[in-house]
Amino acid sequence: MTVTKRTAAVATAGLMAFALAFMVFSFEVHLVARSSSLPLPVVALAAEPAIVPDMLVAAAEPDVLMAAPQRQLSPETYSLSQALDEHTHVHLVFTTSCNQGKRHFLSSSLQVSLSRVGHRGPLTEIVHGCSADEMVRLSALPTFYYDFRYHFAPDFALQGKDHYVAYNKPFGLRHFLQHGARQDNLSIALIDADYVLFKPLRINLGASWGPYYQNTTLRNASDITDTVADGVALAQNMKAFLGGRWFNDHNATMKQLVCGSGPCANVSSADAFEFYEPAGTPYIMTRSDWHRFVDDYAAFTVKGRQYQDDWMVEMYAYGAAAANQGIKHTLLKHLGPATCSFHNTEHWDFLPPSTPNPCADPFDMVLPEDPPIGIHYAMYYGAGDDIHSGYWYTKHRLPTDLTECDSMLLEVPPATEWTKLATLGLSERDLQTKRHNVWLQCTMTKYANQVLTEIKAKMCPLGFNTHMGISLDAAKMKNSAYPQKTTP
Repeated sequence: MTVTKRTAAVATAGLMAFALAFMVFSFEVHLVARSSSLPLPVVALAAEPAIVPDMLVAAAEPDVLMAAPQRQLSPETYSLSQALDEHTHVHLVFTTSCNQGKRHFLSSSLQVSLSRVGHRGPLTEIVHGCSADEMVRLSALPTFYYDFRYHFAPDFALQGKDHYVAYNKPFGLRHFLQHGARQDNLSIALIDADYVLFKPLRINLGASWGPYYQNTTLRNASDITDTVADGVALAQNMKAFLGGRWFNDHNATMKQLVCGSGPCANVSSADAFEFYEPAGTPYIMTRSDWHRFVDDYAAFTVKGRQYQDDWMVEMYAYGAAAANQGIKHTLLKHLGPATCSFHNTEHWDFLPPSTPNPCADPFDMVLPEDPPIGIHYAMYYGAGDDIHSGYWYTKHRLPTDLTECDSMLLEVPPATEWTKLATLGLSERDLQTKRHNVWLQCTMTKYANQVLTEIKAKMCPLGFNTHMGISLDAAKMKNSAYPQKTTP
């Protein structure tokens, strides 16, 4: 298949304009064929700036980016001309590192999901540790959301002698709050890069979110809403992972070491468990609360790492900082669940037994009526019990070169992944867990292919590989997404 001269001219003109003016232009190429990957040009800056202000990256209008109607995640009609409501819209923020593997894929996947569901409001990626040339190179990459921005920050992963990548989350957010070039009064939702939206994220609409609340003796489900205000925040319920770590009646050593004489030293374990410690992303607070909170968030992370080398210290520090500032969180099941077996704390009851086989069609996704607002796909998703055997969707095993033009797409697991569940003799609770695992396995595989196709349509003007040949079978996974070379 041959790319027309006009298409090639548009692509060339776009790259030349970027090189001259450091602007980013998106262009669409709809022809699909095999070709070699063309690297983006690297344009040197005249000076070596320490920090580059937020960059608003121009993207095509969302109607260009939307997939076929039957492949929408959750459609919502909106107009870009409508002004944002500072009370109900949020500014989504996430952190990455310049040298992070699959960074572009994860960022693009998040952007595409926002466009698909009709989310509105800024999306800022805080990227750490980029050189001047890398800043320019990243800013030249195609984008997929109408208000996507970069905020470049130093790499904060090394504090003293302790190298801990998660330092970038509190320190990067503080850098964004203090140095972000485009300030607004929107509440900020701090999320992770491995997050996908199934619905727009809105707050303060008066929604009753009692059905997504884990009942306790401290609050009534009928009182649970989508409220975010100064002193009142929202977050994903992570009690199955995080509860009772630093706030523990049996061992208060860490609380005493971290809080010292601060207000969080006097917070009871019961209150911490309800409002603070088991909070997970998305963390949604007012901008003013983030400003008064973020110093404790950074300091408590450093303090905690002096005594614990646990990977989740940053998350414990978040809860302690919230307690220290008295910012009470409503912990909900449906903002960003991650582990399908955590029925009590996460929203995993949206797939009835009558759900069609999500693996049967290699392209179209089976979408439920009431999915979570987003899913944090940080785990392994499949039908089995051993992640070293059988088919699993996980970001951890995706090849780092999967966005290149000659790289293959993912092979959708066989339909038997779903049909065999009925033959396993499982209890309804265990079967419910498996249903959601397999649904995620096949849905995320198809969605990843759609994202990769959109990336390559913009990055590969001479065409790209559309063969679905990357197996998700643990025994067949390869380090590269390129077709295996054969010897004649």
